[in-house]
Amino acid sequence: MTENKVITMRFRASVDEQKQIEAKAKLAGLTVSEYVRRVATDQTVAERLPAELRQVITGVANNLNQLTRYAHLRQFDDRAINEILSALKTALR
Repeated sequence: MTENKVITMRFRASVDEQKQIEAKAKLAGLTVSEYVRRVATDQTVAERLPAELRQVITGVANNLNQLTRYAHLRQFDDRAINEILSALKTALR
């Protein structure tokens, strides 16, 4: 359960500091407020995977699911399986 955030905190920063904080928050996929709260409370802030890499990982997962489905159904369509394997090889390069 999340706490209600009822207190507003303000602080001063230079233009460069503001840009750095905003850029780091964006890389982590967080709002500036959430990013600052996490950093200030010594919580881990990790950079999100770039969108391109997330797409590749999603594609690989989908291809593996298709291969698994073929195996469970004992439907070994060589052409379809080879297409999936080819797509996997391309994605992993």
